[in-house]
Amino acid sequence: MEAAHQSQSTAPSPLSGGARAAFSIALALAAGLGLRLWMLKQFFQVDGDTLIYGAVAKNLLLHGRYALNGAGNELYPTLIRLPGYPLFLALCFKIFGMENYISAAWVQIALELAGCLLLADFASRIASARFSRGAAHATLWLAALCPFTAIYAAQPLSESLTLFVLALALWSAERFRARPGWPPALLFTAAVTYAALLRPDGALVAVALAPALVFGLMRKDQAEENPAALKEQGFSRAAVAQETASANQTTEGLAVLKGLDFSRAESAAKSTGPLQAAEKLVNGASCGCFVSGHDFSRAANAIKSTRALAPGESLPDSMPLEIPRLLRMAVVCVLLALAPFAVWSARNWQVFHVFQPLAPRLATDPGEDLHLGWERWVKSWCLDFVSTYQIYWNVPGDVLDVSKLPSRAFDSPAQYAETAAVAADYNQKQELTPALDMRFGRLADERRAAHPLRTALWLPLGRMADMWLRPRVENLPVDLDWWAYARHHAETRFSWAYAALNALYLLLAMAGLCLRPRFWRPMLAYFVLRSALLTTIEAPEARYTLECFPMLFALGGLAAYRFTNVVFLSVFRVKASAGRD
Repeated sequence: MEAAHQSQSTAPSPLSGGARAAFSIALALAAGLGLRLWMLKQFFQVDGDTLIYGAVAKNLLLHGRYALNGAGNELYPTLIRLPGYPLFLALCFKIFGMENYISAAWVQIALELAGCLLLADFASRIASARFSRGAAHATLWLAALCPFTAIYAAQPLSESLTLFVLALALWSAERFRARPGWPPALLFTAAVTYAALLRPDGALVAVALAPALVFGLMRKDQAEENPAALKEQGFSRAAVAQETASANQTTEGLAVLKGLDFSRAESAAKSTGPLQAAEKLVNGASCGCFVSGHDFSRAANAIKSTRALAPGESLPDSMPLEIPRLLRMAVVCVLLALAPFAVWSARNWQVFHVFQPLAPRLATDPGEDLHLGWERWVKSWCLDFVSTYQIYWNVPGDVLDVSKLPSRAFDSPAQYAETAAVAADYNQKQELTPALDMRFGRLADERRAAHPLRTALWLPLGRMADMWLRPRVENLPVDLDWWAYARHHAETRFSWAYAALNALYLLLAMAGLCLRPRFWRPMLAYFVLRSALLTTIEAPEARYTLECFPMLFALGGLAAYRFTNVVFLSVFRVKASAGRD
């Protein structure tokens, strides 16, 4: 009896399945580890943003101040970066040694592989029971062998940690949907909070997923999840079995319902009514059909929701019992999520006397010039990463080479002459003074007035497309003009292969969305929100779409396994037909 109880109260992992499954998991993780170690050896570097994060982390440990180093190594406070990644680096420096950036990369590799496992389990839970295990393995392989995300695990930047916490957020959200409770709720809260502490746009995952969880618990989507139960107007064995199996298949497995006797529950329903029978089912006393340790609340709620109310009859008092509990959990989780940002905002107010709950959009400290005229001018023509690298990142502090500006940066010869004159004045000291910034702003206003639709719609959409579709070779030793086949045959072929691989991930994810698994709506909402945010960026970078890849992996795993399953079945049918002939 004890063994039977344990088999029902513990769910087999979707990734389990004997020696073959274990070998597939081990091989995928080994391949993913090998890929990341190779990239760590070949492409590890410490520069740019890494040095900013590292300086803040070092000053936190040595001086207890969230600050950067200025002239003469003098410390000055900053708020240009959120504290999520500096705190991670500070922890690595504390454990492994000061400025030991390679240790951070090792930890990131371990976390990213753990995230691959979380995504595999998430994919198995949102897939139908028939394709659950195959979707898990396909997702694991897609995530482990993706070079676009793997290369960031080998670099001390916030992207890799963001990918892990997003995977954790997806996994805990599905756990919460399957069995609401404090552990998955708090885990989800921690994941989305740290995602926002790493990058301000990390909060988008909470915006996309949290409403789906709340409305799901309020039974707004019962018709989609269990249409058969909603059509019932009484208490039947099929309704209980179907709803209970759907709710608990991820934690108990479908086997827990086999052999259970629902006949006495049906009799109770006939004699006492469906509502009272539902209450008995929840309380664990439904005439012998209750199984200790299993949650039948969704079945009971489905029964309650399917009974039509008589004219003038109000909802019974027992129906909204879960709403106060849900509200308490929501309030606690929201307060916990806001707490670190309240501390961060208070610190910024105390130090700078400004209200800044996140990080400035243009990564500037209070008092620094925002160069809004320059930003508007760049936004009036910038379309791809080449312009970001050659122009946007050079100003101020480096030469503005007019010859590297694309032809779309000028609408007329007169505008070209004016732009060249402003650039020449800037290049004298390579400082973007307020007067020069105003001149760039006038050029931007002139271009916007001449072509408002181009500035407001076509260029933002083009920048978004560049970030989604461009070959992700920005961290590789590949020329910016990768398409110039005459100059470098091998690099061009490699870049097109990278572009094709990126397109494959996107197409698989689109196919996965068409399958409409659980959470397809919030994942689609996240893609839309993320893409809308990308249209506001002046200088595109492909890494800004990396946050979507955990969902791309899960959706792509579902589609890949379904596709291969259909292909194999078709081949077997053809061979079987040929054999009969």
